[in-house]
Amino acid sequence: MKAVTFQGPYKVEVKEVPDPQIQEPTDAIIRVTTAAICGSDLHVYTGRIPMPLTGWVLGHEYIGIVEEVGDGVGNLRPGDRVVGAFTASCGSCFFCLRGWPSQCPSQQVLGFGIGPGAQAQRMRVPFAHFTLEKVPQAIPDEKAIFVGDILATGYFAVQRGGVKPDDVVVVVGCGPVGLMAQMCARLFSPKAVIALDTVPERLELAYQLGAIAVDISSQDPLRIIRDYTNSRGADVVIEAVGHANSIRSCFQYVRGGGTIAVVGVYSEPEFPFPMFQAFVRDISFQVGVCPSRNYMATLLSLIEEGRLDPSVIVTHVLPLEEAPRGYHLFANRQEGCIKVLLKP
Repeated sequence: MKAVTFQGPYKVEVKEVPDPQIQEPTDAIIRVTTAAICGSDLHVYTGRIPMPLTGWVLGHEYIGIVEEVGDGVGNLRPGDRVVGAFTASCGSCFFCLRGWPSQCPSQQVLGFGIGPGAQAQRMRVPFAHFTLEKVPQAIPDEKAIFVGDILATGYFAVQRGGVKPDDVVVVVGCGPVGLMAQMCARLFSPKAVIALDTVPERLELAYQLGAIAVDISSQDPLRIIRDYTNSRGADVVIEAVGHANSIRSCFQYVRGGGTIAVVGVYSEPEFPFPMFQAFVRDISFQVGVCPSRNYMATLLSLIEEGRLDPSVIVTHVLPLEEAPRGYHLFANRQEGCIKVLLKP
């Protein structure tokens, strides 16, 4: 089968690789109908996360059709249309049973050189009974695919931030996760969602989604936030970039007693946390990997009801063979690229 393989920084190639096989009773094999390039894939592509091994299959955003299931998978059968979480978790351990599949000691992170990758014609999904969710036929791939990662992460950020009616919410970063967080925040009737970025195409989409779009390269975000909050600062600040300067700015934007929720992938080992400021201002700081399995069914329902349409962020739909071009466009923000889907 054809698959997108990592061959080193700034180099991906579509190659023939062996077809996946059932290895464990809880495995399933799916025919991938749509995959996506995620911002966290770019961390590997650009070398920000060093990966010495090459030749493995990339990708962890996927939707497809079940072709085969192991003997331990009783809730799926061939022909089912499914979407999957970006990590495969067992569903039965201490952490999974308490709502933290992202901390499962048996979990497999998909598409990062250890677990199977999704940017391929077929994919083996570990712990398929728990990792996969059936998708209503009325929801197209372009909407459903996002519930397993970036839409769930946006919802998780809003939940961790504790967004309530009449809150002022600041979202730092208008990439795919930031845009999803803006959509999800609006489900909770905030007074305002203020979106910060520098990329015109992303800011325009944030505006179309109902946010107050602020270009921080030419506008003063702190002044605008103060104008909307009687100089208090934002009730909730969501960080969706994953860089030190971006996280540091959140402490300027949040009010005393407010909450910062960081969901941008911060891949460096340490961050200089302003402990004294957080202490004296009673700032709550939430950070972590989204347990996306928790939210998939809820988000599919919201999409089916018409309350969410994550497909609006899709700017490029490419055949799998053009994945190298997709990575280049996304990494270099060319052609107004915000989100790339791949069709095997």
